[in-house]
Amino acid sequence: MFDLHTHTHHSCDAGASMLEFVAAAQNAGLTGIAFTDHVEWMPEDEAYNYLQLDAFFAELEAVRAQVNGAFTLLAGVEIGNPHNYPAEAAALLAAAPWDYVIGSAHWHGGKPGWRPIAFAQGMEASYQSYFEELTQLAAHGDFDVVGHFDIVRRDSVMLFKQTLDLTDFADPIRAVLRSLIARGKGLEINTSGPSYGLPGPLPDLNVLRWYRELGGEILVFGSDAHKPEHVGRHFAVARELALTAGFTHLARFAQRQVVEWIPL
Repeated sequence: MFDLHTHTHHSCDAGASMLEFVAAAQNAGLTGIAFTDHVEWMPEDEAYNYLQLDAFFAELEAVRAQVNGAFTLLAGVEIGNPHNYPAEAAALLAAAPWDYVIGSAHWHGGKPGWRPIAFAQGMEASYQSYFEELTQLAAHGDFDVVGHFDIVRRDSVMLFKQTLDLTDFADPIRAVLRSLIARGKGLEINTSGPSYGLPGPLPDLNVLRWYRELGGEILVFGSDAHKPEHVGRHFAVARELALTAGFTHLARFAQRQVVEWIPL
């Protein structure tokens, strides 16, 4: 099993080395990990211009040499709002040999989703704004898997101890899922939810079932770990969710392609 969403010291909000993450992943019984440090082009974002590709790939190659094939390390990146910055995203993705790309909508309606200002017009308006942004991401962004699909729930529970029922947003959510499926993009079960106050991973079971019923197949697990001790956290819960939603396998990526199906 692979953890396909982790953040090392190459992200502005994390501090551990790649080797520390590898040791934690091995201790957790995983067979591979993707380092998916943040890239953001919104000038107000703390991650703006933070990731330095030369340093990232130099460390990655050094750790790959150290593990000597005994553990799989993927070169990944989490791009925020790639649909808003298509030229910048294209240049980044052409500049290095990426294995895996997460597309995320951390900003919606021009506002940082994790700040109270994103909810200034009310909870429902913020959820609507987020899913409108996600619609554009799914239809136009260059990525492999969408990250933390319903992060607006994570933001609202973190800020206000409140979430809205996603069934009230079923139509826009299904539209997003149809775009992902039509474009051959995948969905992540992001297991960070309990750390922020949610009862379980993101997305919830309803979204996973809708994705499967619509024909979605590409599914991965990601801890969104910003500390080594969080690698692979709650993956047993994610597995039960996936099985309940009707999935039988996970996707493994290399060179931005699904190269293997891992049975659940």
